Amino acid sequence: MSFFLFVKQFVDMLYLHRILDYLMVGLVLFMLVYQVLLVRPDIRSQFTVIDGIVLLLGLQLTLQFVRNPGSYEIYFKVLSAFLIYFMGRVYYDRILESQGALVTASYLIVYLNLGSRILHFGFSLLEVTNAGGDLYYYDTDMAFAMILGLIFITMFGKNSIFKLVTIFVTCPYMVFFSDAGIQKILLLVVYGIILIYIAELILRKPRLTGGLLAVVILVLLAVIVLIYLPVMGIMDAETVVELFRGRFLDSETMYSRYNQWAGIIAECQNNGTLAQWFGSGLISGVYDDSLYIQLFFSLGYTGIILGLLLIINLVYYVVKVEDRKTFYLMVSLLVLLLGSGVAINSMETVQMSWFPFLFAGMVVSSVRAEGRS
Repeated sequence: MSFFLFVKQFVDMLYLHRILDYLMVGLVLFMLVYQVLLVRPDIRSQFTVIDGIVLLLGLQLTLQFVRNPGSYEIYFKVLSAFLIYFMGRVYYDRILESQGALVTASYLIVYLNLGSRILHFGFSLLEVTNAGGDLYYYDTDMAFAMILGLIFITMFGKNSIFKLVTIFVTCPYMVFFSDAGIQKILLLVVYGIILIYIAELILRKPRLTGGLLAVVILVLLAVIVLIYLPVMGIMDAETVVELFRGRFLDSETMYSRYNQWAGIIAECQNNGTLAQWFGSGLISGVYDDSLYIQLFFSLGYTGIILGLLLIINLVYYVVKVEDRKTFYLMVSLLVLLLGSGVAINSMETVQMSWFPFLFAGMVVSSVRAEGRS
């Protein structure tokens, strides 16, 4: 497990070498089958509602893939995230034992990308507006990796000056001096979650900090809803874009997205009631700018309902986690995955979906093992 968690972050960085992703899927399959055969768990007694929802989503995705076999890339990317969830279920007691691998890989990822930026821009580091992804393909992927590394280093890294510099100087520099878009908002939200976690450790008042956390999550949800109001025909795009004024979301890009999203919604409506409820199919590489628009197009209202049920059931398990570090870690990962989905299809981007789903499976199994569900 330590090897997997260490190597995974580097495979994400080497995104263009797709063979590495396939090798990782093969490794996951081997580890999953090996552990099931070794432990031989009672699947019937361990089966949960959330397991059933994941399987139903996988079944619906499979039916859409049968309709359009050419969309195999989407199919295997999303299915691999579901596979990782079950890996988390099986290896739940081994994942947190591999904290050192997560932290070491995170430090290396952060500073290798910083080094790449220094080599590329020299002494003009504060003039960077588009980093070209550094060692990643896009700035969005790079920024996601910086925030993910920040989360792992904060939660599991040993306290030191180097840790503080990484969390409060290096990582925010890498994200804000880039063309990262939505990730800039998410970094601020993650900082809010981290500060609430620190406040809970100091004050030891979980009800107070829980309320603050709820406020942070509600503000993020409000921002997401605000961004999608023009899609629902409730507010015009100009008003929403003007609110951000290019600070976090590029104006031209957002106008392009709104036009694209409106076209997708119209296409779904033209495809008839059946398509609206069960999806219009999987089309690779067309609707990459929104997880939620792609979910509606691919799986329809049924997929949206199952997705909401998945989130609700996962939140049920997360709030029952006894270890507060694990609780805040899981909240941060969910915020990162679902928030990234606003402006990119985070479920079809394996570097964005694997860690949240892995830890989701771990949380479900650990809560059940503690008898708290």
